[in-house]
Amino acid sequence: MTASPEIEVRPALPGEARRALDLVTPAAAGPASEDALLYANLGHLVVAARAGAYVGLCAFIPNVGRCAALLPPRLVEWDEALAARLIRAAAREAHRRAGALLVQALLDPDGPPSVPAAYEGAGLERLATLVYMRRPVSPDDRRLPSDRELEWKPYGRLRHREFARTIEATYEATHDCPRLAGLRSVADAIATHRSTGTFSPRAWHVARLESRAVGVELVNNLQGRGELVYLGVVADARRRGIGRALLVRAIRDTADMGLPQMGLAADAANTPALHLYEGMGFKEVRRRAAWFVPKEGLAALAAGADAASPTGS
Repeated sequence: MTASPEIEVRPALPGEARRALDLVTPAAAGPASEDALLYANLGHLVVAARAGAYVGLCAFIPNVGRCAALLPPRLVEWDEALAARLIRAAAREAHRRAGALLVQALLDPDGPPSVPAAYEGAGLERLATLVYMRRPVSPDDRRLPSDRELEWKPYGRLRHREFARTIEATYEATHDCPRLAGLRSVADAIATHRSTGTFSPRAWHVARLESRAVGVELVNNLQGRGELVYLGVVADARRRGIGRALLVRAIRDTADMGLPQMGLAADAANTPALHLYEGMGFKEVRRRAAWFVPKEGLAALAAGADAASPTGS
């Protein structure tokens, strides 16, 4: 009995991505899914082939701030071990070739268990369940009462260092995705925040209390709504109502931009933050499970180690 040829997993060659996508997608995905357009315009692709025939593929989207998003693998026929090999190969390319330190994926938390199992087999770990929330915003929100004890300073080139120092201070003992601490520099994080939607420096504020920075709120214009890309309070200033004041300021900034809605995402384990958002009128619209490559996993990717065993199936 002749053994099946072993499956090769490798980066796509120039001009190969479109051909692989056309051959794998119809059988693997059926009707168009939410990531189909992203795949159709990507060149950062790894493919799986047996005897010259494509049997699967996976891709990543690099972003500024040394981060990258992994797209779900596509296979002609689902194979958990092969899916793990594809995911790991895409993560390796994102880290080694694109320099990503935060390599992550967002999954449907209610999807089939074989999908997260493939990510786990690839060496990724569950980071958090992200709760996406939205709130309508009207011109009347410009008149929301502001904390009179706080002094607000908008972002500017001369205040960049103050913003960076304050953001870094808010990471201490944070309840929002704490396992990300130390993966990237604060400069990388700020670069990612700036690249989310349209950077709106007038809607980025540092809050000062008695001349000392105690928190930040950063709002961008994302597809016609205000997006709270970051909100944080320094550790020794928490539980004093500053988080609520920052959120009120973010809502006012969204209203000042004339945007009809505001959105945000929070770690489902961050109960105080969720209570704050719900109290200010935000409603949950969806959840996503966030997976990431932990710090020790980055070293394995750089070394070329492969946690998933080859398959000839």
